[in-house]
Amino acid sequence: MSRQLVAALDLGSNSAHLLVAEVLPGGHIRREATRKVKLRLAEPIVRQGRFGEEVRGRVLAAASDLVAHARKCGAGSLAVVATDALRHAEDGHELRTALVAEVGAEVRVLAGLEEAALAFRGMAAALRNDAPLIGFDLGGGSLEIAYGRAGRFVSGASLPLGAARVATRFDHDPPWLAERSTLHAEARAQVQDVAREIIGTYGDGSRMPPAAGTAGTIRDLGRLGLATAAGIEPERVRGMVVTRAQLEVALARLLTVPAPERLNLPGVSGSRIDILPAGGIVLLAAMDVLGMEQLQLCDWGLREGVVLDALSDQSIVSLADFGPM
Repeated sequence: MSRQLVAALDLGSNSAHLLVAEVLPGGHIRREATRKVKLRLAEPIVRQGRFGEEVRGRVLAAASDLVAHARKCGAGSLAVVATDALRHAEDGHELRTALVAEVGAEVRVLAGLEEAALAFRGMAAALRNDAPLIGFDLGGGSLEIAYGRAGRFVSGASLPLGAARVATRFDHDPPWLAERSTLHAEARAQVQDVAREIIGTYGDGSRMPPAAGTAGTIRDLGRLGLATAAGIEPERVRGMVVTRAQLEVALARLLTVPAPERLNLPGVSGSRIDILPAGGIVLLAAMDVLGMEQLQLCDWGLREGVVLDALSDQSIVSLADFGPM
């Protein structure tokens, strides 16, 4: 029997990510291949409200390359989803129309809560967690906070606190204390309402459920925190636990050097050296408000959630969203 391979392409605010997954019995999946292309879509949206021709051209080229790779891997169907940047771009419709012509697939622009729910589904599946769980998905344009149980989303929010978005507010590198304090206070204020909702839904004000985090910014911060604490740089982070204290040490190290020198720090990838301080400030502010002392790292999120949702109850993503390649 031939294997069934499907592809999910996520046009995120920081990068375009491709997942090619094998469909397994019982609605499960196995990663066949992943690939990403750096886009940095958040910056033009924050500064001018639109992508512009040059950025749209970059997105089309990246999407074409990633779809070609999916075909090479043997994927038979493709779903394309987009997140914060396309939700807010004035010329988002122009880009979506051009993408349909370029790759032959419709682009589904996810609402913020849909993004949170799908990222949560991917995390819960990877960690095989059916217990109550809070999930953080810190992207380039937005921060999704989700609470769920039995692997399903219950409540949460999408906040305009993505690492690339808020990094545009810094005029200095490393950011000055006043800049850091302002962002930290704003992040805390925005997370407060989400925290109250989760506490009310969870029904146990004395403690919060465990937390997990996905996306590259959180994984880089976690790797740096673990490397600083234990002197090792883990290659695979799924299931590894990083404490808030370790993340605070990681952020302190990032704030001591300008962006180019951050490449010398363990666990830090070149594509995020300029936005990691902003991401760290947002993540720690959120953990503080929610009373989180540690975070379980995860390498699955939105893309895996897209495929899993389509294969099961199709609550957000339909099988019809996967077109033939």
